[in-house]
Amino acid sequence: MRKWSSRIAWIPALLVGAAAAATAEMALGLLLYMRAGVLTALTLVLCIQASALGCGLWLAPRDSAPPWAGVRRAWIFLVLAYVGGTVLAISWEALGGLASTWVQRGLGLAMLTALPLYATGLVLGAPALSQRTGVTGPVAALGAAIGFAGIGLGGIDLHVAASAYVMGITLASAAALIHGSVLEARARRWQEWAEPPLPPSSPVP
Repeated sequence: MRKWSSRIAWIPALLVGAAAAATAEMALGLLLYMRAGVLTALTLVLCIQASALGCGLWLAPRDSAPPWAGVRRAWIFLVLAYVGGTVLAISWEALGGLASTWVQRGLGLAMLTALPLYATGLVLGAPALSQRTGVTGPVAALGAAIGFAGIGLGGIDLHVAASAYVMGITLASAAALIHGSVLEARARRWQEWAEPPLPPSSPVP
């Protein structure tokens, strides 16, 4: 069981990185769907994305022992953030884009990219994710490259932008399940260490 949990411990970071990159790229496409001011808008969106990710990394839960309640809440928040992005991406056409009013721009920035990247930072910055592997950063960056390539080269049109967020939900949910199994294995080892076996009882004469 220990070898099995060690072999899959790097997978959540890979999936989270891929989901974050895919949805961040799609958010750029949706939020920049305007005629003018592309460079200014691009700068704003990138600043929001980087700030949200940085805040998430800064405020990541620091659980160091079971039951890792903070990390589990971070996973739930990440999935819910992608659900919110999915709902807004689906309504993109009904809203006539997301750049016509400041309210729509703010809502788009928050739901499409700020919250998902903030939640991504919460998960990737948690020590419980990198414990025993130490490769969270490189693996997440590799996953991000895969996510960018999947969106950019996969021919996903803005009119089906919700598919990127559905993929984010799927990847984040799969990563949460895998990491949950890894944490359960660690919890069992922790319990075995904390509660040594009782000495054998002496036979009754």
